[in-house]
Order: sequence, then structure tokens, then C-alpha cells
Amino acid sequence: MRKHFLPLTLIGLLILAWIIAYPKLPDQVPIHWNLNGEADGFATRINAMFSTLGIMVLIYVSMAFLPKVDPRKSNYQYFSKSYNIMMNVLLGVFFVINLFVIFNAVGYDVPIATMGPLVVGIIFMVLGNYMPQVRSNFFIGIRNPWTLSSDEVWKKTHRAASKIFFFGGFIMITTTFAPAFWKEAVFIAVIAITIITPYLYSYFLYRKSGTNRS
Repeated sequence: MRKHFLPLTLIGLLILAWIIAYPKLPDQVPIHWNLNGEADGFATRINAMFSTLGIMVLIYVSMAFLPKVDPRKSNYQYFSKSYNIMMNVLLGVFFVINLFVIFNAVGYDVPIATMGPLVVGIIFMVLGNYMPQVRSNFFIGIRNPWTLSSDEVWKKTHRAASKIFFFGGFIMITTTFAPAFWKEAVFIAVIAITIITPYLYSYFLYRKSGTNRS
């Protein structure tokens, strides 16, 4: 139960924050912003609360209980500490996002324009840091027919992907205060590279290993 203490505490504090702020929220609450920091998505205050808080709860429930139904659930014991750290960091990031939404809605000057690349960059760096420790499973990591069919392909793919994710996240963070055009270009490029490259590399490793030969 100790591993659930921090996530449940963050969720509880967030529920309390929404309850306290709720009477002060406008009828329409900004919940999405473009890279210029301009609000381009709104929701009623009740929907804003349930949607932004709901994402955090969904992340916690998914990461806490999906491993129990994973066909390779026995592998989680080998990276349980890293798994819990990744869960807590992701929840911490969304905890801050929720606070930013609340503060912005009640009238505080929040630097929303810097949040997108900063948040994604932090997530990528955390995932990259712990990716090499993740064992083969069906929910976390680079999961495709080639990595799931070979432990060796899985390990090598995740070692390479960890560097790609880490440095991709670092580049995103460095563009936090860049002009919107450059921020958008870098954001799209990093996302594309971090998603496509590990998949191509895993296929290359699979073909090279001869695992597919009868």
C-alpha cells in the first residue's frame, strides 16, 4: 500500500483544490491553449474539473491495475521501482497542470505558453531515463511484434529509445521560451523522431537477429 500513498495524496489534494476554487471559477474555463499561450478550448467549470482531474485519476488507475492483467505480469517485479517512479512523476506533472488550469481560471497570470513543451519534455526525459530497465510487457514501452517476440530485440530497442527520448525531451525543454514557430516545428519533429525511430530500429534488429527465419 505504501506505493499508493503519494498518488492518492496528490489526487486528494487536487480534489480539495478544485472544491475550494470551484465557487470562484467562471462559467467557461479555459482547458487548452495553443503554442502562443492563447486559450482555444473551453469547458463549463464542472466539465473542466472532471476532465482535467479525470485524466490524472485515469493515469493512476491504469498504471496501478493494468499490470495485474498483463500476460507478462511476472516481469514487473524486475522494474517495479522504476515503474512506480514513472507513475509518480507523470501524476506530479498532471497535478501541476491541474493547478495551472485552476490558477489561470481564477485570474492569476500563469505562463501557459511555456507549459506544453516543458511538460512533454519532462515526461520524455523521465521515460528515457527509466526505459532501459523496463522488461517485456504489453502496456509500457516500445510494444510491437518485433520487440514482443524477442527479449534481445526488446532490450536493445529500449536502450536506444532511452537516449532518443531523453535528448528529445531535453531539446523540447530548451525551446520553452523560443518563438511559437520554432517551438511548433521542434515539437512536431521531436515527436515524430521519438515515435518512428525506435520502431524502425526494432524491425532492423529483428531482421538482423534472424528471429524471423524458420
